[in-house]
Amino acid sequence: MYEETLRNLEMISKEVGCPIEYTQGGGGNTSAKLNEELMAVKASGYKLKQITPKEGYVVVNYKKIREYHLQADLSLDRDYEKESTEFVKANVVEMEGLKTLRPSVEAGFHSLMKKYVVHTHPVYANIVCCAENGKELVKEIFEDEAFAFSWIPYINPGFSLTLRIQDAIEESLKENDKFPQVFFMENHGLITTADDAEECLRLHSLVNEKIKAYFEIKESYPVMQLSKIEENKYASGTGYLIDYFRGRDISPDFFDEIVLYPDQLVYLNGNLSVNSMDSKLNINTKTGDIIYLTNESEAQTMEESLLAYIYVIENIRKLGLPQKSMSKEQIDFIANWESEKYRKSLVRSLGK
Repeated sequence: MYEETLRNLEMISKEVGCPIEYTQGGGGNTSAKLNEELMAVKASGYKLKQITPKEGYVVVNYKKIREYHLQADLSLDRDYEKESTEFVKANVVEMEGLKTLRPSVEAGFHSLMKKYVVHTHPVYANIVCCAENGKELVKEIFEDEAFAFSWIPYINPGFSLTLRIQDAIEESLKENDKFPQVFFMENHGLITTADDAEECLRLHSLVNEKIKAYFEIKESYPVMQLSKIEENKYASGTGYLIDYFRGRDISPDFFDEIVLYPDQLVYLNGNLSVNSMDSKLNINTKTGDIIYLTNESEAQTMEESLLAYIYVIENIRKLGLPQKSMSKEQIDFIANWESEKYRKSLVRSLGK
């Protein structure tokens, strides 16, 4: 019944899920509305490139999820973050042949969008989204585009982000009489949405290419290489990273000094040892060697995340942009958020 829409979901998911400059590990999510009530949305912990018409997504009643968020009364003393997560899970619709999975924690904002939604963490968009003057840069780069866009100041993922995006939609409709099709999320990433799958992808590509052109980024994204040494031991062969860390004085708290976005906390923070082999991620600053002591799936996710993190930091520095880090309160929320812990736990069990 929904074959074409699900094929389109697979197509948009793989198009943005395979290039590691767009999506790292299990990050990002996509969705497609099947009818006036049902929506297929990426399952938590799955990688975008793993989505097929038969796997990697969950069907939810998005109409009920949207109404729940739109009718939330914030004057009430209720834990909406926890309650909304349970509400989304309660509105999973079992479909024959689909595994019982957990919907993306961002199903809330997907319910507000057009038919197709792509949410990624592209290194190019995040150069802007992780800059203090990101909002001003976005306006300068995209002010002449025909599509409407919104800047979303950092807010905790999940319930709060859904409400903030709804406010942005209403503001755009009021001011421009246009539904925003591109959302730039501070210290987070990018969302594009359209009623046509190809248009959704076109917008995603256009945004990243325009940012590259604006900053005159002409070189290709670094090639990532990872090789197996033995069981649960992998070595990075990514020249960009080896060159970066060789001879650089870093501490085990390296990732805590600059926290750019939630996925950094999920996949990298708390996993680093320097000039020893005591953690999942081990860096020798004399040689630049990077060794992962974990399974292949997690090693690959960590290498992708590390490469994106260093690439964004280095380009922000080279471009002379003021860097924007997450606050302690924002970091603490992610570090203690059950949904993020669940997503992290799935990494080890999912194939590459």
